[in-house]
Formats: sequence, C-alpha cells, structure tokens
Amino acid sequence: MSPKGKKQAKASSRTAARKRPVSAKASKAAAKPPKALAKAAPSPPAKPNNKALSTFSIARMLHVDPGSVANWIDQGLLKAHRTPGGHRRVSADGLLQFLREHHMPVPAELSPTRVLIVDDEPAITHLIARAIKSARPDCEVMEAHDGFKAGTILASQRPDVVILDLRMPGMDGFEVCKLIKSQETTRHAQVLAMTAYPTSENRDRILACGARVCMPKPLDLEVLMVELGGAVSGMAVAVAGG
Repeated sequence: MSPKGKKQAKASSRTAARKRPVSAKASKAAAKPPKALAKAAPSPPAKPNNKALSTFSIARMLHVDPGSVANWIDQGLLKAHRTPGGHRRVSADGLLQFLREHHMPVPAELSPTRVLIVDDEPAITHLIARAIKSARPDCEVMEAHDGFKAGTILASQRPDVVILDLRMPGMDGFEVCKLIKSQETTRHAQVLAMTAYPTSENRDRILACGARVCMPKPLDLEVLMVELGGAVSGMAVAVAGG
C-alpha cells in the first residue's frame, strides 16, 4: 500500500472509533449522579397522643349527645378500647383522625400544647424554647420579652402554659399572672413562674395570683421539664374527666 493509502486508512479507523456506540453499561455509569456526601438526618417522628378520652368528655368537646359518640363507636367509625372497669375510652389521636376523616371541626383541646415564655432577656427565652422543642416536639412555643407583648399573645393565641419571669420592666410577672387568671379565655393556662429573687414573699405572692409553681433562677431545665410535664398532665386530666 502506498504511503498515501496508509494515511487514508488510519484516518478512516479513527473516524470509525469516534462513531462506535457507547455500551449501555458505560452510558448508565456516566449518567449516574455522584453519591451525596451525607444522608440528611430524618425528622423525628411525631409522638403519638395516647391520652384516653371518655365518651362524655368527647361529647362535651364536640357539643353532641354522649349517645352519638357511643353510636360512632358501635358502628366502628370511632375506635375505642375498654378499661378494666368496662368503661370505653378513645385515644386523642383516634378522635382526631375520626374528625378529619368526617370533615368535622377539631376542638381546641386536641390542638398542640401552646407554651408562652415571658422574660425580658431574649437569651433566656431562646434557651428555654430550644429545650422545650427538643424535649417536647408536640408543643408549640412562643416568646415575649415584656408584659405588654405577653398580653397581646395571650389574647390572640390563648396559650396553655405560660413560663413567666416575675421581674420585668413595665408590666411585671405578678400583673401578667393576674391578667391571665382574670380573663375567661386565658384562666385555663398553667403558669410556671421563675425568678432570680426566690424569696418566700415572692413565692407566696405569685402562688396567690394563681401560679402553679415558682422556680428559682438560674433555671434548672430538668426541673422545668418536670413541671411542664405536670402542667400538661393536669390539663389532660381536666379534659379526660367526665
């Protein structure tokens, strides 16, 4: 073959190589995206609300006759279990599911526990808020840094628990507690007071205003969680009774 022919043959070989189809395996490997460096941490699962409700408490919440609640249970529409004493009880989650499936309004008692933290030091409210959100993801947490802002939130949001500092400029904790307990729409709220001046006088005074407890500052977060749990349990007993 002449030198010119050899040159043309090499050029044809290179062209054929460029046109040669890529194998399916190689194509798939090339299209595969790179692995993520780390998996996203899954969101913590919502804690089930197994609070047991009697047929009478459900009837009171929904403003219906207890017989209607019993009929829903008998028809298998509303799941219930019996206590050792033979009484029928429905879990709060079960009732919530029933209401949503039948497009019925959800009463306030089945809404997330609302916690309002009131302190004129934002660093303290932020610290407490983080601790509560971590320990009790079922709670909705709000913050206020003076008594007047707290009053606004109380009127619009109607919190279930108020963690309240006693010494604040303007409206102090004693006045806020009196306001909470004087209003029909907020007197149900459990008040957990805290103060850097835990004298017997301050303690007796805030308890007389309607607070559930008075905790010393610096605040022990473990003690706070115990008191918060007690306040929420007290609310549950009030709802489930009947």
